[in-house]
Amino acid sequence: MDEQKNNLSLMSFAVHTFETKATEANTAFAFHETIGEGQEVYFLGQFDEEDKDPRTVAESLFGSIVETFQLVQNIDDPYQRFEEALKAANTDARKNRQKLKKTPNIIVAFFDFQNLYLTQSGEAEAYMVRQSSVSQISETVEPGEDLFVNILSGQVSVEDTLLFANKRLLHSITSTQLVDIFSRSDFDESCKNLRNELMLKAEESLLVTAIGVGKKSSMSTSGFLSKMVPKVSAKKATAKAPEPVEETPEEAPEETSAPAEKTSPPKEVATESSAEPLFEEEELETEKEPAAQKPPREKGGDPFSFRIRLPEFSGVNLPPRKKLLTIAGAVLGLFVLVMIVRGVSGYESAETAAMREQLSIAREALQEADSFLIQGDRSSASERLELAQDAVQDVMNAKSSSFRSDAQFLLADIQDKLLQVENARKTQAQLLADLGTKNDNLDALGMLELRGNLFVYDVKNVYKTVRNIVETGLPITDKETVLSAAAREDQNTLLFLTDAPRIVEYRNSVLTPMNTADTTWKQGIELDTYGRYVYFLDPVENQIWKYERQRDRYSGATPYNQGADLSRAVSFAIDGAIYILSDDGTIQKLFRGEKQDFSFRELPSQPFSGKNLKLYTTPELDFLYVLDPENSRILVFTKGDRFATYKKQVLFDLPNAKDFVVDDAGQKVNVVTDDKIYEFSL
Repeated sequence: MDEQKNNLSLMSFAVHTFETKATEANTAFAFHETIGEGQEVYFLGQFDEEDKDPRTVAESLFGSIVETFQLVQNIDDPYQRFEEALKAANTDARKNRQKLKKTPNIIVAFFDFQNLYLTQSGEAEAYMVRQSSVSQISETVEPGEDLFVNILSGQVSVEDTLLFANKRLLHSITSTQLVDIFSRSDFDESCKNLRNELMLKAEESLLVTAIGVGKKSSMSTSGFLSKMVPKVSAKKATAKAPEPVEETPEEAPEETSAPAEKTSPPKEVATESSAEPLFEEEELETEKEPAAQKPPREKGGDPFSFRIRLPEFSGVNLPPRKKLLTIAGAVLGLFVLVMIVRGVSGYESAETAAMREQLSIAREALQEADSFLIQGDRSSASERLELAQDAVQDVMNAKSSSFRSDAQFLLADIQDKLLQVENARKTQAQLLADLGTKNDNLDALGMLELRGNLFVYDVKNVYKTVRNIVETGLPITDKETVLSAAAREDQNTLLFLTDAPRIVEYRNSVLTPMNTADTTWKQGIELDTYGRYVYFLDPVENQIWKYERQRDRYSGATPYNQGADLSRAVSFAIDGAIYILSDDGTIQKLFRGEKQDFSFRELPSQPFSGKNLKLYTTPELDFLYVLDPENSRILVFTKGDRFATYKKQVLFDLPNAKDFVVDDAGQKVNVVTDDKIYEFSL
């Protein structure tokens, strides 16, 4: 057992805490304290917006737990120490009952090496992800006189993930998804994906703490994003340590009632119209039972078999009176010292006042953005969100970290609202095919869809995929380099443009170099097809070259462009008209060779630009699609006679996206990276 403790004492806990859809009320808190070697206590709490001063209540509850752990260090049994800490927390909760409108949703977890002791109140729940299974390790109890009325205990193992939440997570995410998310070796990435999934699917605010047992995290301060409780010494300055000890039920049994009298029906929620307080006025009294009458704890069995054990409120095991008086004197002196410091520091510095003002500006701008969004004024909403974001960044960049946690929560709210304003959606792309199984050094150049199959090509080879099956690559040329490619659906043919320059046709796994009626082919950076014609985009000559497919060769080149500036063109697409996308994020339209009055309209706040932009459409699609690899997104625009009007954008988490195709229904997209094909819905 000692060897096991020594090993587990070195075991790290990677911790992330986040809140989705946070409100301005700031009622969510997550605290942590190291009690001793191998002993950690975590607190996660969500209070009601109508509660009075929830932060003070949360810190008081957690402070009483930490203080009691230090007072009962002489008790060897960790279960009993946790039990005594919860008694103190319940006493503290009764003192604050007038401030609480509803029962707060709280999880308190105490780790003693590999042993975990856990309790909860309200709707809070805890889960354990172990290998391929998810288990709920908490049991919700009906609200009553005491905040915490049960303890669940079990053992954790390396690679376990524990999830604490203010409400039921499985309403917003499935067990299978949780297993998939935490099967990653990168715990930080897993937590990021969990947060993104909950941000998309959870209808209400969720406060979540994820603890990876034996896992590593690159985040500082264990990944906590919420307020940290002051150390116990600071806490003692605001809580009179001796009094709770002297006023325990053991010292004053005449003021309490026996456990058998706890028969008042539990209340679901205390509302404004309720005349009854959340907690009863009388304190709970329990019958004193000899220690031998306590139910023995079971040994062996499942290493994480949780069970309920109701705390017996018999009072904390007190140190000798003389020692207690010494502690009380020290606490009183510390209290006086802290009061002096508080009085001196009551005058807020100019920097602190400026940061507080910036947060106030950000909150006000966020509210105004919400109002504009309700009115349908996207432009004004974006302006207010930009103002809010700038104000929060000023706080984030300040030397002082006083308001850093508030700023992080507020920044997350602003980013969520930006997605809503711009009709943006985050998606989790699913791996469809891994081309690296056929070529370890594959660096894809582009991708085509032909009759339900996907073809990926690099500068030398083409790879056919049938769903997740990848065929061996077929060489396109020996000495030439492929620049671009296009498909002719009616002829079941792929066309590859090389730097010779030349077109090579692919049909039924047969590659055929093609000739033109001209002496040589024209240069181009990209090609596309429409009917029996093929078009080259040639920015150097400021031209689009048009070729007609004839019986066994192509016609000579015909210049198509009449008046458009193509010097910055990077991609084009055809649906009868030709749309040309430039590297500065502008678009042009040609019809029968003549330039039309056409442009983008209502662009998103984050612009797109660069040489790697890709444009896609077909005659069957009602939209223009732009792949913006630098920002990992696809933007969708409605086609019009004079405008391509912004409709929405889909954000994906794929590095180095190269090309994409959209199905004829406009519902599904495939994206190719260096050596993999991914799929997701639009």
